[in-house]
Amino acid sequence: MDIVTLKHRLPQKRNDIITTMRFFIYALIIGLSAAFFLYREKDFKEAPEIPPAINKATVETFSSPATSTEKTSAVTPPTQPQPAPARQIDPKTLELIQKKISETAQSLKDLENSPPEVSQLRTRLNQEELYNKAVSRVVNFFCQQGGNVRVASGVIISPQGHILTNAHVGEGFESNYECAIRQGSPARNLAYAKLALFPKAYTNALTRQEQAENDVSIWKITRLANGDPVSASFPYYEINPKFYPEINQILSTFSYPSELLGYETLLKNLNLLFAETVVMDFDRDLIISGTGLSSQVGSSGGILVDIYTNNFAGLIFAVSKDEEIAKRKLFSLTPYSVERVVQNETGLTLPQFLNQ
Repeated sequence: MDIVTLKHRLPQKRNDIITTMRFFIYALIIGLSAAFFLYREKDFKEAPEIPPAINKATVETFSSPATSTEKTSAVTPPTQPQPAPARQIDPKTLELIQKKISETAQSLKDLENSPPEVSQLRTRLNQEELYNKAVSRVVNFFCQQGGNVRVASGVIISPQGHILTNAHVGEGFESNYECAIRQGSPARNLAYAKLALFPKAYTNALTRQEQAENDVSIWKITRLANGDPVSASFPYYEINPKFYPEINQILSTFSYPSELLGYETLLKNLNLLFAETVVMDFDRDLIISGTGLSSQVGSSGGILVDIYTNNFAGLIFAVSKDEEIAKRKLFSLTPYSVERVVQNETGLTLPQFLNQ
């Protein structure tokens, strides 16, 4: 064989060797893979079954609250997906959970149709619009009996002349007692009203908390101060029991505070105060907010108003006892509380009661 022929055959020989080696390498890899698969399949079949009360995905055991949580190493779940079994809960824990769910369920039901979160994109109403609505609906109670004068605030809640205020405003009065109702800035005689609803739950309350949660009374205008007949044409705020505020939400307040005023000023120059308060906390029944000038005696029965919708947002019933007015907190009842008190007392919804 000459040198030229050998030079051509050597590359071909080398290529044949490389191809043969690749074949053996591939065969070896396939064989090892098959052996490994058969070995692991045997392990899967012999693995112990996980107890049915354990979640197979996490293999985590849950004990009673008195003991610690214990974890085991993960085990591959079976090929066929299985529904996660329920975790076992001891009776005491179950009772606590059911109680919490019961308490929360009503709150969720009340909140399901509540307004969306306050957004910076929402436009607040101008102050003139808020004030013009309030000045024709918020009233001043000027109840004089003997040498005593009781001054408070209230709000008209029906075209028939029903007025919402606190129970402590009417406490001690006979059912046929007529209180003078004034309106405007300065306040002038509008009408006279008598108690239409005074809740037994307030009278029979055993704690201050229970009394506060039922501090609602409703009065009814019986005659106008100018002698005209009473007609169903009073401007009023509608109460939506599903409305709740939000933490840090700004609300308007309207009331007739009287703490810093003397008798002559109360009689002749008592004005409707328009201020703002910021919601600090709230639950289903109560709203706590920080405020300034509204935190005075006489503000009881005043109202909170949503600055975005101009709707009723709460009934003021108390202030904290700080010496400085600017540091006091304002306590109010939610619209839900008003509805709840009326239903518990009469078996009727608030609209049913007002329209009966």
